[in-house]
Amino acid sequence: MGQRDFDMDEPLTCEAVAERIGARRSLIVLLARAGLIETLHSESSELLLPRRVVMQLRRMQRLRRDLGVNFSGAAVILDLVRRIEDLNSELIEMRRRVISDE
Repeated sequence: MGQRDFDMDEPLTCEAVAERIGARRSLIVLLARAGLIETLHSESSELLLPRRVVMQLRRMQRLRRDLGVNFSGAAVILDLVRRIEDLNSELIEMRRRVISDE
Protein backbone atom coordinates (compact mmCIF):
# COMPACT_ATOMS: atom_id res chain seq x y z
CA MET A 1 0.00 0.00 0.00
CA GLY A 2 1.53 3.32 -1.10
CA GLN A 3 1.51 6.64 0.67
CA ARG A 4 -1.20 7.91 -1.65
CA ASP A 5 -3.58 5.27 -0.28
CA PHE A 6 -3.71 7.13 3.03
CA ASP A 7 -6.01 9.99 3.94
CA MET A 8 -3.52 12.77 4.68
CA ASP A 9 -6.12 14.48 6.89
CA GLU A 10 -6.57 11.37 9.05
CA PRO A 11 -6.08 12.44 12.67
CA LEU A 12 -3.17 10.92 14.56
CA THR A 13 -2.40 11.32 18.23
CA CYS A 14 0.68 13.19 19.29
CA GLU A 15 2.12 9.91 20.59
CA ALA A 16 1.57 8.18 17.23
CA VAL A 17 3.30 11.00 15.36
CA ALA A 18 6.21 11.04 17.82
CA GLU A 19 6.63 7.28 17.45
CA ARG A 20 6.56 7.45 13.64
CA ILE A 21 9.31 10.06 13.45
CA GLY A 22 11.37 8.79 16.38
CA ALA A 23 10.95 11.93 18.48
CA ARG A 24 9.71 12.74 21.95
CA ARG A 25 6.11 13.72 22.50
CA SER A 26 7.30 16.94 24.16
CA LEU A 27 8.95 18.06 20.89
CA ILE A 28 5.70 17.56 18.97
CA VAL A 29 3.77 19.53 21.61
CA LEU A 30 6.37 22.33 21.51
CA LEU A 31 6.22 22.58 17.70
CA ALA A 32 2.41 22.57 17.77
CA ARG A 33 2.26 25.30 20.43
CA ALA A 34 4.71 27.40 18.42
CA GLY A 35 2.42 27.07 15.39
CA LEU A 36 5.11 25.32 13.34
CA ILE A 37 2.94 22.28 12.61
CA GLU A 38 -0.75 21.95 11.88
CA THR A 39 -3.07 20.61 14.56
CA LEU A 40 -6.65 19.42 14.41
CA HIS A 41 -9.49 20.37 16.71
CA SER A 42 -10.89 17.52 18.75
CA GLU A 43 -13.83 17.09 21.08
CA SER A 44 -11.43 16.13 23.84
CA SER A 45 -8.36 18.04 24.91
CA GLU A 46 -6.14 15.44 23.20
CA LEU A 47 -3.65 16.89 20.72
CA LEU A 48 -4.38 15.51 17.24
CA LEU A 49 -2.41 16.12 14.07
CA PRO A 50 -3.18 15.34 10.43
CA ARG A 51 -1.20 12.45 8.95
CA ARG A 52 0.58 14.85 6.54
CA VAL A 53 2.42 16.35 9.53
CA VAL A 54 4.49 13.14 9.75
CA MET A 55 6.00 13.89 6.33
CA GLN A 56 6.51 17.54 7.25
CA LEU A 57 8.28 16.64 10.48
CA ARG A 58 10.54 14.15 8.73
CA ARG A 59 11.56 16.89 6.29
CA MET A 60 12.15 19.27 9.18
CA GLN A 61 14.33 16.67 10.88
CA ARG A 62 16.40 16.21 7.70
CA LEU A 63 16.89 19.98 7.33
CA ARG A 64 17.96 20.15 10.95
CA ARG A 65 20.31 17.16 10.70
CA ASP A 66 21.79 17.82 7.26
CA LEU A 67 21.94 21.62 7.21
CA GLY A 68 21.81 22.61 10.87
CA VAL A 69 18.56 24.55 10.37
CA ASN A 70 16.45 25.06 13.49
CA PHE A 71 12.79 23.99 13.48
CA SER A 72 11.50 27.53 12.89
CA GLY A 73 13.79 27.92 9.89
CA ALA A 74 12.81 24.48 8.60
CA ALA A 75 9.12 25.43 8.79
CA VAL A 76 9.80 28.59 6.76
CA ILE A 77 11.82 26.64 4.18
CA LEU A 78 9.07 24.03 3.78
CA ASP A 79 6.43 26.75 3.41
CA LEU A 80 8.49 28.47 0.70
CA VAL A 81 9.03 25.16 -1.11
CA ARG A 82 5.27 24.53 -1.03
CA ARG A 83 4.61 28.01 -2.44
CA ILE A 84 7.15 27.48 -5.23
CA GLU A 85 5.53 24.14 -6.09
CA ASP A 86 2.09 25.81 -6.18
CA LEU A 87 3.38 28.58 -8.45
CA ASN A 88 5.07 26.05 -10.70
CA SER A 89 1.80 24.13 -11.03
CA GLU A 90 -0.01 27.35 -11.93
CA LEU A 91 2.64 28.17 -14.53
CA ILE A 92 2.33 24.73 -16.11
CA GLU A 93 -1.45 25.09 -16.28
CA MET A 94 -1.17 28.57 -17.84
CA ARG A 95 1.25 27.22 -20.46
CA ARG A 96 -1.19 24.43 -21.29
CA ARG A 97 -3.97 26.96 -21.79
CA VAL A 98 -1.81 29.13 -24.04
CA ILE A 99 -0.77 26.13 -26.14
CA SER A 100 -4.35 24.88 -26.45
CA ASP A 101 -5.56 28.37 -27.47
CA GLU A 102 -3.06 28.57 -30.34
